[in-house]
Amino acid sequence: MRRTRVGGDAWNSGDVLLAEESERYEIDILDGTTVKRTIAATSPAATYSAADQIADFGAPQSSCTIRAYQIAAGYGRGTPRTAVV
Repeated sequence: MRRTRVGGDAWNSGDVLLAEESERYEIDILDGTTVKRTIAATSPAATYSAADQIADFGAPQSSCTIRAYQIAAGYGRGTPRTAVV
């Protein structure tokens, strides 16, 4: 779910309006606490290819831990969301 710093007080309205000039995200691919790769995205979806997984880990992964950030022009990375995917 997208976050906003402007006009995002309603809890029941679904996704909030984008309060930025563009929608941007950064997704860190983690190996424990080590960032193996950072993927830049312009939507809430990103692809981590098998070739990139092999380059980062030596083999395709059945799951991996990610940390996703929404990027704001005047603020930078927002509060991260961590997940195993």
